[in-house]
Amino acid sequence: MKGRALLAPAAIVGALGCFGVGAAAEKASQRAPAGGEDHGVVLTAHARPAGHIRLRLHSPVGVPVTITEATGGGNEPVIAFTPTRADNEVRPQLEWRCDRTLRSFTATTADGRSASAEVRTPSCGSRLRLASPPRARVGRRVAVRVIDRWRIGGLEVTVCVEPPGGPGHCRIRRLREGAPRLVSGFRALRPGGWRVRVRTPYQRLARGVRARHPGGRVSVLATGDSMIQVLDGFLRQRLGTRGASVRSDARISTGISKPSTLDWQAHARRQAAGIRPDVTVMFLGANDGFPMAGADCCGSAWVSEYARRARRMMVAYGRGGRGRVYWLLLPAARGGFFREIFPAVNAALRRAAAGARRNARLIHLDEVFTPGGRYRAVMHIGRRNVRVRQRDGVHLSVAGAALAARIVIRTLRTERVLP
Repeated sequence: MKGRALLAPAAIVGALGCFGVGAAAEKASQRAPAGGEDHGVVLTAHARPAGHIRLRLHSPVGVPVTITEATGGGNEPVIAFTPTRADNEVRPQLEWRCDRTLRSFTATTADGRSASAEVRTPSCGSRLRLASPPRARVGRRVAVRVIDRWRIGGLEVTVCVEPPGGPGHCRIRRLREGAPRLVSGFRALRPGGWRVRVRTPYQRLARGVRARHPGGRVSVLATGDSMIQVLDGFLRQRLGTRGASVRSDARISTGISKPSTLDWQAHARRQAAGIRPDVTVMFLGANDGFPMAGADCCGSAWVSEYARRARRMMVAYGRGGRGRVYWLLLPAARGGFFREIFPAVNAALRRAAAGARRNARLIHLDEVFTPGGRYRAVMHIGRRNVRVRQRDGVHLSVAGAALAARIVIRTLRTERVLP
């Protein structure tokens, strides 16, 4: 039969279920060149073991052969050798890739014969697995494991940890070549729901870890001037059923700009050291407006000094990440000099919180009670109009304090401080 081309059989390997990919990850085929196929060269490809492609070549002994892989930019050489036997398993094995799942290979002998094989590997969309404990004790280190199901490593991952209330912190880590897992972790400094996120260009994973004190209670400090009164009572009543204990400390007629009455910066340090609150709810500023550092209220120099002092307080209550401050902005007053002081205080608090994001979060009661800076004594709540301000045009009424407490609790739940 000299001079005639013989038809080579197709090389098909049985299905292998790998991470849900099934037969698609194992199928291999053989194709012949345009001039016809030759029994003398057969190439097969297998997507196993996990993370690797195994090539098997049947070709004439002693005839040099080159194996290449088709890519978007042409053909890349895989290996060139001279077989010493008819059947060879090509070494080293090729690794699966994230950027190319359909792999096409061609074996060409020195005398012009060739054969091809294709195999499809899993995508990187399910390559990694994230493991962490669902619960942790406050102050303890939490282990986080990023597991490479392909077991080949050599992959950059971004690991982010977000404490309850935030903000999160991210860093880039690398699975070493040949490493099946990456071990990372964080210290759960305060109670609440921590989030761990892992991402690559192909995959995003997330896990939640709830940190608790041994007794399971979250300590809350409700403090400030007379604005915190009544509101602190609602917090104590409503948070008691949610696993939190509330301590009140209202200092009437005090302010950040009048340290002769009470030095709030020093007082904040004492409260933080003595009470060690997990959460501080602060409502302060109705008695401010006094000159500071040679600056009268309420210009830019005064706002800057107020922001500096408030930021120091936020950092003190934050206790190096162990606490979280929820500072309530002042709703606009009805009239008088409060109309000038309250916006200046709020502007300073916004500036302070911007420089203390790790420690503080503002709750915008000004937007709830006085949107656009427009004073209103009555609000529509539910199906009725409710008086939310006291007769002095400054303080919240009982109904207004109840609404403010509801907003604070909703914020604590949204930020995963409370379940």
